[in-house]
Amino acid sequence: MHIAIEWTSAAFRALLIDGENVLGERTSDRGTTRVSDRAFEAALREELGDWTERADKILFSGMVTSRNGWIESPFASVPAGPEDLAAQAVVHRMDGLPPLVFLPGIAQIRPLPDVMRGEEMSLFGLERTDGLFVLPGPHAKWVTMEGGRITGITTYMSGEILNLLKKDSLVSRLIPATYEERPDAFRRGVQTAYEDDSLPGRILARIFSARSLVLFDQLKPEEISDYLAGLMIGAEIAEAFKTAGTNIIHVIGHNPLASRYKAAIGLAGVEALLVTPAIDAGFNRVVRALKR
Repeated sequence: MHIAIEWTSAAFRALLIDGENVLGERTSDRGTTRVSDRAFEAALREELGDWTERADKILFSGMVTSRNGWIESPFASVPAGPEDLAAQAVVHRMDGLPPLVFLPGIAQIRPLPDVMRGEEMSLFGLERTDGLFVLPGPHAKWVTMEGGRITGITTYMSGEILNLLKKDSLVSRLIPATYEERPDAFRRGVQTAYEDDSLPGRILARIFSARSLVLFDQLKPEEISDYLAGLMIGAEIAEAFKTAGTNIIHVIGHNPLASRYKAAIGLAGVEALLVTPAIDAGFNRVVRALKR
């Protein structure tokens, strides 16, 4: 029996696993950035309680394994699979706790360095592990996989830039305080991002349209948020498609943001499949590799 922990900067999630069965789950909003004075051991004991007496090892993935986390683990270079994470794991021992296994992240060095820590567990747990996958979020990851191994990573900061635009920019001053979803405005933003012939440049030349369209009464202030979201997600997808080489994209997750990506990809004429992540299966593949 083991405990699998996904400890990101924003949240803590632990699974108690016996073989292929998840016996329990414990979650909190105590991400690594909310652990003061690097008191990770105390935080771990509080979150897990009596689970620590039932497990023979505790596996960690996510930002807790970074240099800003608890114990830094290395990066496994692409192509990388569960076996590579197991081979480069860092084992830490503490009194009263089972062995603590800090799993590596995954890195791509060329053409520019790119990394992931934690998202790989969602990918390694999938039944289908070949193709192109996108994990939506503030820092969306576009990942290629072959034979169950991650072969390429590209991170897009579209979500974070969108939040900044909506919070503190020329455009943000026009956005009403109350929000109601405007699907048509989102689709319009996506299609504007995709348009090649009549518009110069790419996303940097188009963001201002969220202001200019309002100026000429072609966009309502209450539509700006979703129009901007469409612009940013559409621009991300258009750029990712340049090297995609596939007509099917797997979108990880069943949440509103994943559904938006699916809709935006569909507007590009490409099939998008929503896929449910199963991090327990991903951790189990690493555990089996540890035993070899």
